[in-house]
Amino acid sequence: MARTKRLLIRIGALLALAIAQPLAAMEPLSGEALVSACSEHQQGLDAAAASTCRGFIQGYLSATDEIVAAEERPSGFVARAIRTRASRLSDAAEKRLNSRFCLPEGERLNDLIAKVAAQPRELPAGADAADVMRRVFETHYLCDSVPRS
Repeated sequence: MARTKRLLIRIGALLALAIAQPLAAMEPLSGEALVSACSEHQQGLDAAAASTCRGFIQGYLSATDEIVAAEERPSGFVARAIRTRASRLSDAAEKRLNSRFCLPEGERLNDLIAKVAAQPRELPAGADAADVMRRVFETHYLCDSVPRS
C-alpha cells in the first residue's frame, strides 16, 4: 500500500512538472533575436544563430501565402483575362494572382538574410520575427516594384 502511494506521488509530481514547464517551441521568436541571429550568421560567429536565422526565414517562406516567385506571377493583362474568363481558379493560380510579395528570379536565401540583418536592432515593443520579415518584404519585395524577367 505504501509502495503504491509513493509510486502515485512520483507519477503525479512528474506530471505536474511536465505540465508546469513552458514549451519553448511555442514561444514566438522576437524580432530582435532574429535580426541578431542573422547578423551573427553573416559574420560567421555562431552556428546556432545560423540555424535560427536560416530556419526561421525558410519556414516563413514556406508558410506564407503572400509570396511567389516574380516569374510565376502573370502580367496585368493575363491576370485580368484569367479573372474575367475563368470560371474557377485553382488554389495555386489564385495564389499567383493575389500574391502581394514577389521574390525576383535569382534571389538567394543569403540575400534575404542580409536584408534581415540590416534591419535596425531597436524594433517597436513586442515586435516578433514575423513582423521583421513583413517589414523586409514590404520594403524590398512588393510585387509592383519587383521587375519581371
